[in-house]
Amino acid sequence: MKRSFTVVLERGDDAWWMAHVPLLHATAQGRSRATALRRAQGLIEFALEDMRASGRRVPAERSRVEVVRLRATG
Repeated sequence: MKRSFTVVLERGDDAWWMAHVPLLHATAQGRSRATALRRAQGLIEFALEDMRASGRRVPAERSRVEVVRLRATG
């Protein structure tokens, strides 16, 4: 069964890309956007295999991502 997962991309100050997978509470990274996404795909596949092998139920995707910018003095 094909499933979709929310992935949040963020580029750090060091120019590395982070690909956060909220449902799995996991993050992959790479020097390029494509590398970070490819690693996130592998991370998702690994997590799904591990859950199935250990008899755990794969959670349903319910993520709703909102990006907000907050100001702080200092």
